[in-house]
Amino acid sequence: MSEDATKYTVGNEQYVSPRPVPCVRDENGEISGQNIKMLYAKINEELDEFKSAVDGWRWYVATDERTEEKEADWKKDIAEEAADVITAVTTMLEALGIDAEMRDEAQRRVNEKNRSRGRL
Repeated sequence: MSEDATKYTVGNEQYVSPRPVPCVRDENGEISGQNIKMLYAKINEELDEFKSAVDGWRWYVATDERTEEKEADWKKDIAEEAADVITAVTTMLEALGIDAEMRDEAQRRVNEKNRSRGRL
């Protein structure tokens, strides 16, 4: 398993998931100053795009125009928008000094908490 992947179990299923990589460069390829206000704005931008994709899906499933190809495209779009949100949050955490090890440990605690509540 590569360093940028995480292995986890849900029910009886084993998953290997790539870790989100924090963005340290701006759109011009320059090292970003990790301005917290700018990172908040990026998280909000990505979250708005995710919500828009989900709202579009909700509209789509109510129509009679459903096809397997369109459904796959919608799901791919929603998944990518969700990954953008996760990456933006990961970038914020990195800027705050919360490294991959700390993020992994926090995720393990949340997974264990959810497992103990019967949610996994």
